[in-house]
Amino acid sequence: MKNARAWGKRLLWWWFWVTITLLCLAAGLGIWMQHEHLVLNQSTCEPLGLYRLIGNPYPLHDGELVEVELPDPVTHPAVAEGLRDHWFPQNQPWIKQIGALPGQTVTLSRRGVWVDGRYLPNSRVDRRTPGGRNPIIHYPFGTYHLKSGQVWLYAPGNYAFDSSYYGPVSQGHILQAAQPYWIIPGSQFWLRKGD
Repeated sequence: MKNARAWGKRLLWWWFWVTITLLCLAAGLGIWMQHEHLVLNQSTCEPLGLYRLIGNPYPLHDGELVEVELPDPVTHPAVAEGLRDHWFPQNQPWIKQIGALPGQTVTLSRRGVWVDGRYLPNSRVDRRTPGGRNPIIHYPFGTYHLKSGQVWLYAPGNYAFDSSYYGPVSQGHILQAAQPYWIIPGSQFWLRKGD
């Protein structure tokens, strides 16, 4: 009986110290990431991994990686739907590419996105979430000429949530330029698209 109690006590102390150690490591990792201006992308929009935020993204360029602020769910029904159905966490950083800039023409169809006649790879609009669980609201199909201050956000990954679903956004939603720091190449395609 004494041995069992002594063993239980040791196990409890061991668990306590492991927990404290893991908490300290997590805090240290968070401080290091903040110091290095790193954010973790867990979405299928871009490759999984760490991205360094490198400050002012202006002037913007096609294909440039940026950190963006979540569009307003009140004016973007697809964003409200995604938050309501938990397709993405509200406080996760959004890393996207600049797909089109003011003055460019974007054509959105079920088959994908064209910018000034150039097709954006893997931009097909999905109608349902992975596994076909829920329908997805998308931006109305058509041709759009981007006005001053508007950008079209693009993400090439499978089940990427970009302007194909919520439309063009104000340049004010762009927070910082970003660059890959440590990523898993190809991971944005791991989740297979359905038909």
